[in-house]
Amino acid sequence: MSAITRPLVAAAVLLLSGISLRGADPQVFLVAPTEARPAVEQQKMFHLPPGFEIELIAEEPAIQKPINMSFDAAGRLYVTQSIEYPFPAKEGTPRDTIRLISDSNGDGVPDKVSTFADGLNIPIGVLPLANGAVLGYGIPQIHRFEDTDGDGKADRRDVLFSGFGFDDTHGMASSFTWTLDGWIHACHGFRNSSKVEGADRDAISMNSGNTYRFRADGSHIEYWTHGQVNPFGMACDTLNNLYTADCHSKPIYMVLRGAYYPSFGKPHDGLGYGPDMIAHSHGSTGICGVVYYEANGFPAAYQHTVFIGNPVTGRINHDQLAAHGSSYTAVEQPDFVSCDDPWFRPVDIKLAPDGSLYIADFYNCIIGHYEVDLYHPRRDRERGRIWRVVYRGEKDKPAPFALNLATASADKLTAALGSDNIVVRTQAVHQLVQRIGPTALASVRPVVESGSPLQRAYGLWVLLRLGNLTGADVTRLAKDSDRMVRVHVAQALAGMNWSLLAIDVRQLLVGLLQDDDAFVRRAAADTLGQHPARENIASLLALWQGAPSDDTHLIHTTRIALRDSLASLGDLKDVTAEFSNQRDSYRRLAEIALGIHKPEAGLFLLDYLKSLALDQGRVSEFVEHATRHLPPENLLVLTAHLMAVRPTQDDDTQVNVLRAVNRALQARNMPLSPVLRKAAAQLATKLLAAAPNGAARTGIEMSREFRLPEGIPSLEKLAGSETPAPELRQPAFEALAVIDASRAVPLLAKFVEDGAVPIAARQKGAETLGNVNSDASRGELLRLAKAVPEQVALAIARGLATQADGAQALLNLVEEGKVSARLLQDTIVSERLKSTKISEVEVRMAKLLVDLPSEDERFRQLLKVRQAGFNKASPLATKGAEVYEKICANCHRVGGKGGKVGPDLDGIGVRGMDRLLEDVLLPSRNVDQAFRGSTISLKDGETVTGLVVREEGQVLIVVNEMGKELRVGKGDVDEQRLLKISPMPANIAEQLSDDDFYHLVAYLLSLKNAPGAGR
Repeated sequence: MSAITRPLVAAAVLLLSGISLRGADPQVFLVAPTEARPAVEQQKMFHLPPGFEIELIAEEPAIQKPINMSFDAAGRLYVTQSIEYPFPAKEGTPRDTIRLISDSNGDGVPDKVSTFADGLNIPIGVLPLANGAVLGYGIPQIHRFEDTDGDGKADRRDVLFSGFGFDDTHGMASSFTWTLDGWIHACHGFRNSSKVEGADRDAISMNSGNTYRFRADGSHIEYWTHGQVNPFGMACDTLNNLYTADCHSKPIYMVLRGAYYPSFGKPHDGLGYGPDMIAHSHGSTGICGVVYYEANGFPAAYQHTVFIGNPVTGRINHDQLAAHGSSYTAVEQPDFVSCDDPWFRPVDIKLAPDGSLYIADFYNCIIGHYEVDLYHPRRDRERGRIWRVVYRGEKDKPAPFALNLATASADKLTAALGSDNIVVRTQAVHQLVQRIGPTALASVRPVVESGSPLQRAYGLWVLLRLGNLTGADVTRLAKDSDRMVRVHVAQALAGMNWSLLAIDVRQLLVGLLQDDDAFVRRAAADTLGQHPARENIASLLALWQGAPSDDTHLIHTTRIALRDSLASLGDLKDVTAEFSNQRDSYRRLAEIALGIHKPEAGLFLLDYLKSLALDQGRVSEFVEHATRHLPPENLLVLTAHLMAVRPTQDDDTQVNVLRAVNRALQARNMPLSPVLRKAAAQLATKLLAAAPNGAARTGIEMSREFRLPEGIPSLEKLAGSETPAPELRQPAFEALAVIDASRAVPLLAKFVEDGAVPIAARQKGAETLGNVNSDASRGELLRLAKAVPEQVALAIARGLATQADGAQALLNLVEEGKVSARLLQDTIVSERLKSTKISEVEVRMAKLLVDLPSEDERFRQLLKVRQAGFNKASPLATKGAEVYEKICANCHRVGGKGGKVGPDLDGIGVRGMDRLLEDVLLPSRNVDQAFRGSTISLKDGETVTGLVVREEGQVLIVVNEMGKELRVGKGDVDEQRLLKISPMPANIAEQLSDDDFYHLVAYLLSLKNAPGAGR
């Protein structure tokens, strides 16, 4: 299932129910308007390419709400299913199960459904092992199930790993994928926090999207990648490239060991995010399941391509892969499967041993997790289907039949290593290792020496895992004529003890860095990164320098390997000495040092900054990282250098450098040195004097960030009614409120009271006044609330409600009839009041609201007005794109451009105007828990509101409603409260003219990105 997120600025793409008619733009419904159909009727509503057929394998009541699937070596299909979802069972025995679908009539197609394990709580990941055991996740653990008496049902279960979070139940632990090296890779789902350890007590802590791997015996677990939003679906190709399907970042990634991928507000590791491989979104941000198709069951046009499950649009998407060195670009093809039944929800897909494609159909009128009320009565918990897609071509062509590998001999399994089906080959490796064991060597060794390329490549893993891969084998295979074999042997060396091979493995890998094939070069670089050493650095640098710019995966893997080799050294002085005269290499190593978070990296960067002319493009990054990690005694040296080169720098560079130092010191909870603070004050004063030029805004920001009282006279001038730059009044007020609240309050009150000021600006001023949180500011807010228009009074109410004293005063004001009780209907006001824990606050609110129309009725009227206005207007999407850039792009991305705080908006137009208007006009009606804003009260009285996106040392990073990052020292926090409100501004419509608002809506509606177009 796929992650659902709520908007931050403008509207957001959530996982919605939807129906897509072939050849037309999809119409998306929150709840499908149709009723459930019998599977036999649904089957008639599918669309597939010519020659393909879809067959029903299982349906309700035998299958209910399937989630993940996995084949065993006998061709039997294990399916996790949950009728508990979306709520985990809290009492009694959970009702969820793992189903086993087996072949009862010997035709090679699973058809008999039985229960393998029961009493589970929302099980997702499932994987049968080669010895008859089955791994399965159910809240909050990964279990090992065994059928010890052979009756087809597990009678023993042991906990392998525990501690998985389940605040959010539609991701968790999923997509178990058993790779040739014996590791099991898996996905960790959206928003959950998990701390999991193996039997060796080595723990990892994961939050939201990650991938990880573990040993089947429970002995060890470790990270594979960091980030993505909600990876759900994993596949491996012939060269052992690992792919994940992800919700709300990119539909698929080729994930690189150790890489960081984009997530909401989360940083990368200093090396940048792992590379993309897809530019389109397939019309949805809710992707579930991925298959790399390598078998002969489908025609050549479908082989070595990728299929993706899309439960939002009810389709199986299809992409071809275009190679750029060792990197792929996904080229969108017409959709492979679509269905006219909007209940079709493909949440997992699997390549079968016979070359067919299996689809787990969650079959539901609702697919959204948060988008639709979790208690919605139409959420279906009974139905589910398993479908099988086969290619028959001519009607008399039989479907391929798969060998039962679970009982096959060593010779037959060895022959299967050369199968054209990647599932069969992989299963054969596991069977040879786990079931046959050392006696398999007699069959496997000959084919590793003289078999087909597939047998050589896959057979070497059998030798490795049985402890029989020798140095002579490695030397021979590293020179193999087939690049696949060379890739596999380079990868196999990553987990080996090189001392056992009696050859110079490092030199062999350095040689493979110069291989003609880019995939071999990337595999060698990754393996060198797993064996970090000083000796790797020059060769990896040369590889990076010679890599084509479009081979992004080779470059990123090389950078990670370089980082790990540098980080393994106790001292980097000799590296500095060797490369300081090689300008390009030295610069590249400086970039790599940004990914090393320890004092040695700070010292290295200090030397780099001192010895070379500064790289103007990245100087602030180098300065910030050095400041963050230098030993305290070296900070004075850095300061002296920065002051020495300051006269040679332009104002922009000076600003960036000073800000970088300040951020790093805040993260270390250290003060800015007097000399740098003086430099900041001088520069800010100079920039403030430039009003009304653009530099003045930077001066305002610096004054606020550094809390510079020297800027107060200029700020008061800019905030006053005679300001030379009216657009700077609000930023100047905000800076003043932080630097000296006592001087800001009367100016802000006058501004909010001024009827000549636009309503939206007065609202913003009232919010700023509310954030001051002093007796004086509350007094002004209470006075103003009785005299200003209701839109401004609403902003005042929101400000008062942030703290208990103000909230109490607001309730008193309403009870006295001095302001409208309608203010309490606002979601933000209501949630803030409740969070203050005033005695009987909800009872008091209910009494005040008893005679008022409901908030739903008010919204229906508002929606009706806005719909009518849109229909009468002549909105232009091109102008709406300009509005979007101004107010939405700080938090959201379209076409890969924009901020990554909130969800991507590609394809949002399929949702229709009603839903767009709801998200824009009332963003806090229904907020995903991961996007709830916080109110943070500081010890000096200031209040900060927004979304806490991450921590940097001793600093909380908070994104406010305009997408601007605010930095809050942890030691300055008095109280932090998480609220059920969106950080998105609730008055977007009031910030814009009617024309601009409708232009924006027109633009968002234009972002349909209809699936299946084959762009």
